[in-house]
Amino acid sequence: MVKLFARPLPIDPVTQKADGINLLNFGRPYMRAFHLSWFSFLTAFTGWFAIAPLIPTIKEDLKLTTSEVNSSNLTSIASTIIFRTLIGPLCDRFGPRRTMATLLTISAIPVGLSGLVTNANGFITLRFFIGIIGATFVPCQFWTTQMFSSSVVGCANALVGGWGNMGAGVTYVLMPLIFEGLKSSGLSDHASWRVAMVIPAGICFVMGLSCLLFSDDCPQGDWSKRKQQQIEEIHYAENEKTVEVHDANKATKTKTTKDDDNDSIISEKSPKVHTPSRPTIGMFFKALKNPNVIILMFMYACSFGIELAVDNVIGYFFHDHFALSQTKAGMIGALFGLMNIFSRATGGFLSDYAYQKRGIRGRLFVHFLIIFLNGIFLVAFRFSLNNLKDAVIILVIFSFFTQEYLLVYLKFMPIILQSHSWFVE
Repeated sequence: MVKLFARPLPIDPVTQKADGINLLNFGRPYMRAFHLSWFSFLTAFTGWFAIAPLIPTIKEDLKLTTSEVNSSNLTSIASTIIFRTLIGPLCDRFGPRRTMATLLTISAIPVGLSGLVTNANGFITLRFFIGIIGATFVPCQFWTTQMFSSSVVGCANALVGGWGNMGAGVTYVLMPLIFEGLKSSGLSDHASWRVAMVIPAGICFVMGLSCLLFSDDCPQGDWSKRKQQQIEEIHYAENEKTVEVHDANKATKTKTTKDDDNDSIISEKSPKVHTPSRPTIGMFFKALKNPNVIILMFMYACSFGIELAVDNVIGYFFHDHFALSQTKAGMIGALFGLMNIFSRATGGFLSDYAYQKRGIRGRLFVHFLIIFLNGIFLVAFRFSLNNLKDAVIILVIFSFFTQEYLLVYLKFMPIILQSHSWFVE
């Protein structure tokens, strides 16, 4: 089990990555990057889904049809998929910090300009460009991968991804309250939703600058310094004879030094130099020949696809189906996203516990059980719509299994791909 409050923070001397997580630590470079990565992704959600809680008002103001609203939802997701495939190489080239900052600051522009939209075509086009901000998931995961060793990176990635996804729930609470506040100040519905969109745009812009100014790309600091560190490691490994080692590397002699500034322990050793090979197109196609990979891809598409689809429509659905006010519908819709605060962690703990008891078969069983229950409660949600109370209860349970599966997936996927050198560090 990964300790979430490791103090002092252990550092692997080979990769210079953190071997533990301390959620109460905000020091540079490790935990500062951890907290900024998930909070940046959460902030991105406030821009990405800022429109969704206000759809009832926007639909009426712009005289949109249901088909046009659905088309705007699809374009928002489609642009995210397209740009996520493009952002990976940019992270390799410029580092996660600059990539995250650029995505947040540039995407803040279409979010802030939402108030200028006057018709359906403009609305659909606008949501396509807003959807670009959903690509922040890539630098979010890339960032923690650079900071944490293989023993804890799965947990770190799952936590930042899950807490970032919680932004959808936060947005469903935030935007209706801002809208109502603006209405109370004397603005019309027409003006209130347009002015409200400036708030998430400003938050995204400020968060982008914060990433750029107050964090690091990797343990060495700036992204440009990582190659220099690799050269120093090679020189060190060739010349050191009697050195000390980190506990995790199973050597007989150990010595640690404490870094007071970062509240961490750094061990010295002279093992093999960490030289992971860069992935190639051929390696990816080789991985795709594994039927387990294909199955996991489809399972993940079903789970995360459901999450994004529900995040886009849940507020409007409760408003339309149960005749609730926009604010009340938003508060109920927020429950779906806010489940991320603990549901992913629960999935990880269950998967780890099953693995300790039954090995890979235990992890596989948890993997199957959670996505099976996810499907069961999705179907059950359809039959709970005659009563608001029943619908909310089933929504919460259904959300729990949807979010929980995403961490179980992250725990299981590395095992399937462990034979590929480009995947294992």
